Amino acid sequence: MIDRNTRKNSPFSLQRLISVCMILLLLLAGCGNAEEEKVVVVDNSETGALYGLIPVTREDVILTKMLNTTWVQDKEQEVSFPVGGKRVSKVHVRPGDSVKPGDLLIELSSDGLESEIDRLNYQIRKNELELSYLDAAEGFEREDTYNNFVYNTPEIEEEDVKQYEKNEASIADNYRYKREDLSDEIEFDRKKLAHLQSELSGSRIYSTMTGTVYTVTSDLEGSTSRKDMVVMTIVDNSTGHFEMSEPEYASCFREGVSVPLKIIYGSASGEYEVVPLQMDKWDDIQQFEIFSGPDNEGIDVGTSATIYITLDRRDQVLSLPVGAVYSADGKPYVYVLDDSGFRQLKWIETGLVGNDRIEITGGLEEGDQVVKQ
Repeated sequence: MIDRNTRKNSPFSLQRLISVCMILLLLLAGCGNAEEEKVVVVDNSETGALYGLIPVTREDVILTKMLNTTWVQDKEQEVSFPVGGKRVSKVHVRPGDSVKPGDLLIELSSDGLESEIDRLNYQIRKNELELSYLDAAEGFEREDTYNNFVYNTPEIEEEDVKQYEKNEASIADNYRYKREDLSDEIEFDRKKLAHLQSELSGSRIYSTMTGTVYTVTSDLEGSTSRKDMVVMTIVDNSTGHFEMSEPEYASCFREGVSVPLKIIYGSASGEYEVVPLQMDKWDDIQQFEIFSGPDNEGIDVGTSATIYITLDRRDQVLSLPVGAVYSADGKPYVYVLDDSGFRQLKWIETGLVGNDRIEITGGLEEGDQVVKQ
């Protein structure tokens, strides 16, 4: 049991008890709805001095948007197989190689086509030469027949003349048949040669443009060809444009009006200006061409870049940094210091929320100081 003197000297005096109760009431009040309270005292002057003060100033409030875009070449060659079922015997290029028109890219198995083509070429030339000799050979044979008829027939009878004419006709028929046979053989071989040359041509795939090999299907050499299968891409880095798929922002651009673009990585990194390209043809894809920018040897296909557009702006309006304005249930407020140096909440009105600053439309004046944690 504690006597009166003990209670009187105890640290838990009535005055201290009252103070504790007041503190508890303040803490409980702080847990209520922020909209129901006009001022909340958080710190005393010593604590408030630890926070930075930011003035309300007139600045431009700008809201921008970053849109991702990709560099696409205007010219490219998609290399595909003209025939199927052939083994890929040799791939002559790799990604990054430079090529020009006529450069051999891929060889398919020829299965002895070249030797057969050589044989047919020889046979055709031989038959053409033999055909060209037939006129002379026929002339010689006719001459021998005539001489034999004239000089070896002492008395020429009607039967001798008929025999001579018969021999002449036989010679003519014989050489006609030879010409027809040789001509038919030459024509047949020419058709076969054309077919084999076409087949051989299909086994040799060449570049049709000047550019850089961009992609090559992996493990291509030794595989079996599939007709029309694209296995290689060649691009021309000297010309191209940027493409993006942001149709909801298409209305933010104007024909002939440039917008900033930035490439962060790669040999073409830097700041550019681009203008819309063929806006009348825009649908899900929007295109842009370079208006100005740093000199470089070309932008690699697939290079990513960022276009910056302005969605809204307010020029020289009262504003604060975005981080200095808070919100409770969608209602903006700031912290200010009262005359005693205590930090207190103050409701304000705002307009445009920009990337870095927020427009102040009510509750503060130019030069007012707000607390930023």
